[in-house]
Amino acid sequence: MKLLSHADLIAAITYDPETGLFTKPGGLPTAGNPDRKGYMMISVCSQNYRAHRLAWFYMTGEWPAQQIDHINCAHGDNRWVNLRLCTRSQNNHNQPIRKNNRSGVKGVHFNRKAGKWHGQVCLNYRIHHVGLFDELEAAESAVRAKRDELHGRFANHG
Repeated sequence: MKLLSHADLIAAITYDPETGLFTKPGGLPTAGNPDRKGYMMISVCSQNYRAHRLAWFYMTGEWPAQQIDHINCAHGDNRWVNLRLCTRSQNNHNQPIRKNNRSGVKGVHFNRKAGKWHGQVCLNYRIHHVGLFDELEAAESAVRAKRDELHGRFANHG
């Protein structure tokens, strides 16, 4: 697939960094549809592109060499302030709590054998065990501190 040139992109659509929306010439909104992961897809010059990657290309003039992270985890929010370049690992750190989580706290589960709350944080596909705790609140506090330490600005606690 031949990548779209910046000049062709600018000629075909306009991007508003304040709203994250794309429009056609004349101000008509582009017809975009979400893909199976919820990312908005936009057709430009007969090719489909993810809107967040087009926004990056539109604003910088360069195709992103890495992944683009939605800071607020909302895949449809393509405002410029909500996008940042990241590695795959950093993008994984900025994930909300999983739907199958039963403790209500990201990175904490109940260890039945020990009868305690077990906290853990993952970095570069390696699990860092934070410890076993009698109280859920203590496990949550420890996991948050460890996540801040390991994930830095990509830490997402919820």
